[in-house]
Amino acid sequence: MSDADKRLGLYEKFVVRRADREDRPGYKHDGCQYFVLDLTHDPHAIPAIVAYADSCASDYPLLATDLRAVVKRATGQSP
Repeated sequence: MSDADKRLGLYEKFVVRRADREDRPGYKHDGCQYFVLDLTHDPHAIPAIVAYADSCASDYPLLATDLRAVVKRATGQSP
């Protein structure tokens, strides 16, 4: 993260579109907010993914498992 990024706080850096097109006007995810994590360069991204996996595990166990596998690959561990 650059020094300029550290002074900006939260700002629009990415444009995210849903592959299922549910973000079109009038659809369920129209106007939803998304937050992008850089697993390669951001040292805070991995702990955030781990926390999310822990949080969603009881409702979405397969998602939690997949997220933990992503973390293992990103950190060089075997899944």
